[in-house]
Amino acid sequence: MSREDNNRYLRSVANNQLRKIPILGRLGPHPFLKLLLFWGVLLALYAGFYVFFSNPSPMSEDGAGSIPAPRFQWEMGKQLLTYVALFFALMGASLGWRQFQAQKARRKEAEALQQPGPEAHLRLTDELLPPTSPFPDVDLLRAQRRALARVLYGQDALARHELNAVNWRGKAPLLQAMERGTDALLHMLCKDDPEQALTLAREALSLADLHPAVPGAKQGRVFYDVLVHSAEVLAGQVTPEGMRTLEHHHEVSSLIVIRLVSAWSLRAASTQVKDAERAERMRQFLQTHAPHCAALHRLPTAEA
Repeated sequence: MSREDNNRYLRSVANNQLRKIPILGRLGPHPFLKLLLFWGVLLALYAGFYVFFSNPSPMSEDGAGSIPAPRFQWEMGKQLLTYVALFFALMGASLGWRQFQAQKARRKEAEALQQPGPEAHLRLTDELLPPTSPFPDVDLLRAQRRALARVLYGQDALARHELNAVNWRGKAPLLQAMERGTDALLHMLCKDDPEQALTLAREALSLADLHPAVPGAKQGRVFYDVLVHSAEVLAGQVTPEGMRTLEHHHEVSSLIVIRLVSAWSLRAASTQVKDAERAERMRQFLQTHAPHCAALHRLPTAEA
């Protein structure tokens, strides 16, 4: 059920955002697909012009030779090629700009986590998601990010206050997963309650279910996947698969929070099995990238 609800929610958000863009908003409920179809037709027309007019025409009736193709037709084909090339250049520039902005935001987040308190991270949230943003459910996104910053710095009461300041009930499962996931992290890092953390993390993973064809569906579940395996470590239910998952995300994730939570869990697991070398390596990583995040520098009571 969560998958269907989430897919409907994402389609609704995408359509609402696209309708705000001139031209795209007039193409109906699936403007992006229709725009692709429109350009596909133009490309097909161009291919026809190119094939027909770039080759000699058939022999004339008296066999004297081929009849040259009209020059103006070829000029029209070249103009169409120019427009198509310009379109794809603009699309490429747009995607490149979005990638640059994403990398810039990740860099700022990493810098914010170097600060003595969560204030820099909270200011970054205001910059990326201002309260006046027209983005759907921005208040929930802001609450989740602000609560996450509070949790990392060990401010569990303030984190819970951030989550309680908005209404999560009746929202799409994908949004409810953010509240459950942040609460799971709070129970792991601040309350030494691995059983409750595991329950909440599994609920969050289930609520974040998306159709595999949805762009970013797999990446969107990584945070909850890490939470589940981290809670399993603390609850004494660690598995080889879970350890491999944590190690993989710690090494390859581009999101600093994923790497930090994975490192904390790997340190706890290494302490359990007395792997001093890996435990120290994870401790040093946490010290380097989040030196003042108090919750990440303490192990659960049973392991301390």
